[in-house]
Amino acid sequence: MNKRLLVSTLTLALFAMALAAFGQAKRTDVIWARSTAGAQITLDGVLNEAVWAQAESIRVFYGKNSGLPGSGWFQERGVPPTDSTNATLKFLVAGNKFYLGVFCRDQSVGGGLFNQFDGLLMNLRNHNTPNRPAPPFEYFYGWVTETWADTTLDEVGKLPGFFGFVGGKRDSVLAEGFPISQVWNAATTVLGTANDDATPDVGWVTEVAFNLDPLSFSGRTSGGYDVTRAEGDVLEFNISIYDADWQWPVDPARFSGNRAWLQGPWGNASALNIVRIYARPDVTVNSGPVPAVGPELIIRNLANLAAPVIDGRLNDPAWASASKFDLKFGDEALRATYPTVGPYRSGQFQPSIGGVQAAVVDPAEATVSYFYSGTTLYFGIDVRDQVVTAITPFDRFDGVNITITDRGAIQPAENRFEVRELIARVDTNGVLGRSGYLPFLVDSLSGAQAALSINSGSTINDPNDIDTGYSLEIAIDLTKVGYPADLGDRVVWWGITLLDGDSFVNTADDYGNRVWFFRENAGAAAPVWSHLEVATGVAERGNEKLPNQFKLLGNYPNPFNPSTNIQFAMPEPGVVTLKVFNVLGQNVATVPLGLKEAGVHETAYNPERFSSGIYLYRLEMTAAASKKQSSTQHGKMVFMK
Repeated sequence: MNKRLLVSTLTLALFAMALAAFGQAKRTDVIWARSTAGAQITLDGVLNEAVWAQAESIRVFYGKNSGLPGSGWFQERGVPPTDSTNATLKFLVAGNKFYLGVFCRDQSVGGGLFNQFDGLLMNLRNHNTPNRPAPPFEYFYGWVTETWADTTLDEVGKLPGFFGFVGGKRDSVLAEGFPISQVWNAATTVLGTANDDATPDVGWVTEVAFNLDPLSFSGRTSGGYDVTRAEGDVLEFNISIYDADWQWPVDPARFSGNRAWLQGPWGNASALNIVRIYARPDVTVNSGPVPAVGPELIIRNLANLAAPVIDGRLNDPAWASASKFDLKFGDEALRATYPTVGPYRSGQFQPSIGGVQAAVVDPAEATVSYFYSGTTLYFGIDVRDQVVTAITPFDRFDGVNITITDRGAIQPAENRFEVRELIARVDTNGVLGRSGYLPFLVDSLSGAQAALSINSGSTINDPNDIDTGYSLEIAIDLTKVGYPADLGDRVVWWGITLLDGDSFVNTADDYGNRVWFFRENAGAAAPVWSHLEVATGVAERGNEKLPNQFKLLGNYPNPFNPSTNIQFAMPEPGVVTLKVFNVLGQNVATVPLGLKEAGVHETAYNPERFSSGIYLYRLEMTAAASKKQSSTQHGKMVFMK
């Protein structure tokens, strides 16, 4: 086949459509997948449907830091790339399917062995399982010529193959009676000719369709999302873009195999981070600007209160005003209250000891308090533990591991932000034990303080009594982990793991268990996306009197078109949800508003898809500290189209 003839009017037209479809990309921690509003997408690798031009997009580059905590790149083979990865990703949903569009600019397209091929390694976490954290589900699409893949994919003109957890021919019928293509499918157009470097290529365009319905097949499950609900859903996704250049035939001076990824590099493991892909029926290609997505957690500013004395005792006034959440091994209902993807990323683990797992009779349990003042981030951990233990192995000791993303350090192998593990534990004789990055941060950088206090009546390594627990205080100077003096964008990515080892007179009863909030350790996905409050905290609000109840204050304008502003008051921090009902009392919309601090708030609401009429609404709240649920009285809104 003559490659010069292929770069013809048709190919150039495809390229023009791809460029028009992508436009200017954005760079953000979250992305919206707009609904196509009923428009159909033909899976042909062309991206010529008008809806692609309205889709939100993200750029992925090799050799360029995106500012995202899990993104990076790596040189796999050969020399540093001279035609490095420059890809644009687009996101849409139609019904309960998620569509990904990829335009990868590439002068040399083709296949080869693993780590020297072109293609996509994708991971959409499996929510169709009770397992927590939600496990990975790998979708692998590329020109891979390994024997476990397809050894013919380096032949001239070949298109990518399907691998991963559901590989094989798309028309293959699974034992459950439906084709593989019902799980996921993809199509690619090469702007040039694959596996032929006689003439430089322009790139390749791929469309991928993921079925989000809960599916069970061949001993596996997938999906478990529902973006058709009024409140929508949040997809957990990451992707690696593999790139191989100048190996058809091999040019040793230019041959390169490399990859760049968005938030996480692997399909079969939940590493580093995820892209939070938001989708909701009312956010369409025609609905105008996408809604703003707030932080998953707000870290309160208590600069007006005296800084606590770091002695391990949580008795300073600041701790009473700090925000709080609980950790408890075995408490699924508690994890379900965590914000956004927290219920799916948070989890627990019990390691085997001597090949067995003894019954956990005293599960790991603590309350975590947090706030900041100046440039210092404070954590207070009140641990309830009937068997306080000081044992060296990680799977057996009592303590915490706080992970924080260092905004000033790049991990050299993968060119991503470093994640620091600050491990504080109970050591022999009830003194503080430190490991991970904590000793260096404290002793060499003077960037942290940490202290341990054993509760009165508790003893260390004595299985004959019943303890009450211990508490930890940790203060981190954010300027020592990459933040400027003004704290920059004020975003902090972190997680915390509570470790609990219990030892008894009968050693066969010994066990370890741990439970975590969002990120378990430095290599795991995904940290909580938190924001340092700009305004001062509750205690610094001068003569302002805090509300004494969760109360709806009304909406304005009313009647309205197209949107109204709903005002409400909160006596304490909590996760708030707006529910809207028609005059028959049917729930017609549920809108998560996220975590809100104590005080008076206002949120905009646009019921674009509703018909004109009278609607009732109320707000519901789950208190951040006590988990108590409450709701406001109903309000009335009049929507006029």
